[in-house]
Amino acid sequence: MGALFDNHRAILGNGNMDRPMKVILTGGTGFLGEYLLAELLTCGHLVWCLYRSESRKLDTIRFLGSLGLPRSAESLHWFKGDVLDAADRWDDWRNEYPGLEDVDTLLHGAASTRLYMDEQGEPLRTNLGSARVLRKLVERHPMNVHVISTAYVCGLIQGAMMHEVNHPRGDFVNVYEESKWEAEQIWMGGATLLRPSVIVGHSETGRCTSFSGWYILFQAVHLLDRLLGANLGVDRLNLNIDIPADPGGTINMIPVDYVAKAAVRIIENPENHNKIFHLSHPSPPTHEWTMDFVCRRFNLGGLRFSRAAAPFAQPRSRIERMVWRQMQTIRFHFSNSPSFDRTNTDRATADLDVPPMSEARVAKLIDYAIEQDWGQSPH
Repeated sequence: MGALFDNHRAILGNGNMDRPMKVILTGGTGFLGEYLLAELLTCGHLVWCLYRSESRKLDTIRFLGSLGLPRSAESLHWFKGDVLDAADRWDDWRNEYPGLEDVDTLLHGAASTRLYMDEQGEPLRTNLGSARVLRKLVERHPMNVHVISTAYVCGLIQGAMMHEVNHPRGDFVNVYEESKWEAEQIWMGGATLLRPSVIVGHSETGRCTSFSGWYILFQAVHLLDRLLGANLGVDRLNLNIDIPADPGGTINMIPVDYVAKAAVRIIENPENHNKIFHLSHPSPPTHEWTMDFVCRRFNLGGLRFSRAAAPFAQPRSRIERMVWRQMQTIRFHFSNSPSFDRTNTDRATADLDVPPMSEARVAKLIDYAIEQDWGQSPH
């Protein structure tokens, strides 16, 4: 496989970025995908965007329109299909969509973000299956390949620094992380691996379309705040609930607009191709900072992070049982706290600032999520 990709680099590696890239983008109607698409168009690249859902395509077109994009009809081409059919349908697509045969770049962002296996075999079906299918396609049609992975392919790590290298198989927190690690093994040495940490909303507007992961804590506490409002006999400032996680640990969250800008900046430079990049935050807030902020935001007290091995106290009342259930659903999101080396990323994006996760920025993210009813309202 290495010889095959070396041959591809010899074909494509002319180092000429004076001309725009001709990019196939998968996952372009997803949350990160919309921002990747917008950034590619803003930078003047030509994009063929693979999509499955007409409604999601229309949502993405409206989003692009709000930004004044695309700037020309030639810059964005849509073609309908399933990424899992890419190798089998490639000849049909080339015949149906003129210009597709000239693409020189694949930016693969399509993924299933399910944390646990469902009856259809997701997320393995999409995340591992698409890697196999697209590798087969690239064997036939050489392209520079860039893959959106996740920084958490490192598995369950407590506090250690994880470098921008291929990690051995670890103890994964969920099937999603495992599926991304397995997909990386298929591409290793033949694709640029872009590993974002936990992606949150836009750094300035808070806009987000997927309120999972890091948002679960705030959604749980927001629900707790509303339920406590109807229980005047409960001391909301002294809930006395311990969450078994290291207060000094972190969830490394990164705004979606930074991820998109950094990803496009990296793949524009051929010197970065086929390397690994952590698109992570260099200074993520600690669990203790996060809990202090969320308690002040919702006027609550007595929610604490204790040592990771501490058990939950047995609930003694209906409110405590409700709190206990909410904390059980989110505690695994706080059990993994690696640090991420950014040597390659910092070198490739030296002039691109990472937005600090200040109280004002976190408040904006929460306010937007509440305004959208945690994804229940149209965005």
